[in-house]
Amino acid sequence: MKNLFFPSLAALFLLGACGPDQETVNKMADEMCEAMALITDDPMSLMDAATKMGEIMDKTDEYGNITEEQLIAAMEERCPDGASRFKDLSE
Repeated sequence: MKNLFFPSLAALFLLGACGPDQETVNKMADEMCEAMALITDDPMSLMDAATKMGEIMDKTDEYGNITEEQLIAAMEERCPDGASRFKDLSE
């Protein structure tokens, strides 16, 4: 039993350290939702949204481990319209 304890503990530590926590994913999703809300009928609004998205993506220290799938899932919960716009833009 003792032989399994330390490898299990190490595995849990590594798994926890590798991926982002849900709070971080939600924070990025909120920021992306705000960026998607900038898109209106005005063509220049796409530039505003793209600038905001670029600023968010530049936060690699904070958001570097978040996958696109995690981001979209969180956005679908928080702002379904924004998630739809994000999917359309990223295709």
